[in-house]
Amino acid sequence: MALRFAVVCLVCWLSAWVGAAVPFDAIRGRIVEDMAHAERANLGEAGKLAAAMTAEGAWADIDYADRHRTRWAPAAHLRRLRTIAAAFGAPGSPRYRDAALREALLRGLGCWQAKHPRCDNWWYNQIFAPQRLGEILLLAQEGGIAPEALPGGMIARWRAEGGDPTRKSGITTGSNLVNIAAHCCYRAILTRDEPALRIATERLFAPLAFTEAEGLQRDLSYHQHGPQLYLGNYGYDWLELNAAWLARLRGTDLLPPPERAALASAYALGAYFPAIRGRWYLFNAVGRQQASEPGRAKATKNLPILRWLTAIDPAHAADYAAIRARLRAEPDAPAPVPLTRVFPRSDYALHVRPDFTFDVRTASVRTNRCEWGNDENILGHWLAEGATGFVAAGDEYADIAPLWDWWRVPGVTVADRRADAAIPRGRAWGQRGKDAFVLGVDDGADALVFARRREDASAPGCFAWFALGDAVVCLGAGLGSADPEAPLCTTLDQPWARGPLVADGKPVADAPGAGTLPTPVTLTHAAFRYTLPKQAATLRWRIARREGNWTRVSPAFDVPVRGDVLTLWLDHGAAAQDAAYAYVVSPKRLPPPEIAILANTPALQAVADGAGRAAFVFYAPGRFTHAGREIVAERPGVFLIGRDGRLRARQADAP
Repeated sequence: MALRFAVVCLVCWLSAWVGAAVPFDAIRGRIVEDMAHAERANLGEAGKLAAAMTAEGAWADIDYADRHRTRWAPAAHLRRLRTIAAAFGAPGSPRYRDAALREALLRGLGCWQAKHPRCDNWWYNQIFAPQRLGEILLLAQEGGIAPEALPGGMIARWRAEGGDPTRKSGITTGSNLVNIAAHCCYRAILTRDEPALRIATERLFAPLAFTEAEGLQRDLSYHQHGPQLYLGNYGYDWLELNAAWLARLRGTDLLPPPERAALASAYALGAYFPAIRGRWYLFNAVGRQQASEPGRAKATKNLPILRWLTAIDPAHAADYAAIRARLRAEPDAPAPVPLTRVFPRSDYALHVRPDFTFDVRTASVRTNRCEWGNDENILGHWLAEGATGFVAAGDEYADIAPLWDWWRVPGVTVADRRADAAIPRGRAWGQRGKDAFVLGVDDGADALVFARRREDASAPGCFAWFALGDAVVCLGAGLGSADPEAPLCTTLDQPWARGPLVADGKPVADAPGAGTLPTPVTLTHAAFRYTLPKQAATLRWRIARREGNWTRVSPAFDVPVRGDVLTLWLDHGAAAQDAAYAYVVSPKRLPPPEIAILANTPALQAVADGAGRAAFVFYAPGRFTHAGREIVAERPGVFLIGRDGRLRARQADAP
């Protein structure tokens, strides 16, 4: 109801914007204001950067011949030049229209034009460099430098080499299309070319619509590089640019229809921001960004987006203010708004509660596995095998990738061959999953069930996750492994070690060590409680003081890292057959949940709780009676009874 009201408000508000002519100066002023916000912390460095330039306008510490795909050295030239341009061209800057900065800016632009750096990664050539150049030139224009005063041929080269949003190709889709169109908007505004601006904005807003290709899906998840989940990373680019340009173009007739403009807010509140806890993205939501470079998964970069969203969606200003407070780690920041949702288009489930967030990601014959590419996330193969995240503060897995045991991805069951070199890689940019049965259903309130049957004959298994209020039940049945030497292991969790590990109220360890524990047992660590009934598997724990380097997961980033990591896992033994597991995760500060495991077999997995919720996963047609109610599955499927008593179901397609 609230979202429908917001859409109506947004329709009325956007309709009032429409004007008769394109106000180039006003649009440029809004862009300059955005750049001033982005550079405000760096403005004091502009003079130092200008002074450090060589006579030709270069910086001696930059290798302009570098062509590296991930860490392209010449990118630093444009970043520094934007800082100088902001100090020179942003009204209100202490050095606004400063003559020395003007000279340095023109010298730096001339150097860029003369050296003509190029990268082996198309993204730098057709997105990054043209966008930074557009921002620099608009700042320069605001400072009084006319396009005619720019180095000869700069705009013509930008037009020829910067990417064409009207040309259909494998790269002009989703957020990539939005990025390319954005720098074409910059060029059209700089040159006051209204026809070009209309073409560019039409292409820029083209992905602001539901699609079954790359882009925004009808369940509000986001895809890039095929049917592959990317709420963060590419989903961030999509939201950032749409929100920015919807705000920048107010008062013009360049906007998309209001009902399409409203999709930016719907995505932001219905999927994107719920996949952030505290100041960090959930690792499942950002794809290869989880293991690409230090700080890449930090979510504080969203602060400008919240400013734009507040402008275009004032009905949700309070929601955006609350998100802003959490990103800034303000002490009185409100808890996240509860949200429980299965994203069937992406084989992903998300359960947000005031005290914690849980998510799980896998892949099917309909979706791609979590990718690696550009030598990023090179060990991340198991991330699409039912990886689970449990976060309360939000930083439980922050920048942990170089120190992770990648055979112990949380939630995943795999035969552990130990060596990094033994982890499968496959081809880059995502591979389609192999499992046909991946299904989930939610009640739209506080309960969901999500399940997968692994159809690999050498490592079969049935896996189900039940999020019921403040508890998450994880079940596995029919697990097997054909490997006679490697133990089959199910990892419960692998976060940073913070505080003692406690078993049934008694401290186990708060320093590096390892051991086993009998089951049944209740473990607590940091914000979470892990409750395990009696298991056939051996419960193992390890707190390891690890030292490593980001080169392990992303060879371009030579950055050392160290810290203590806790690992909890169940060891089913080598060559295991028909193994099973069960555990419940809940917030430590809340009372233990009332959970009943009704079934855990390769035919049926089912649970119920004390609030009247119950969920069932049928891997074959069957029936089950619970609390006097018969559940009948004519086909394999998932069934959920919420607290309202209503039965919701999703069954596999008929053969």
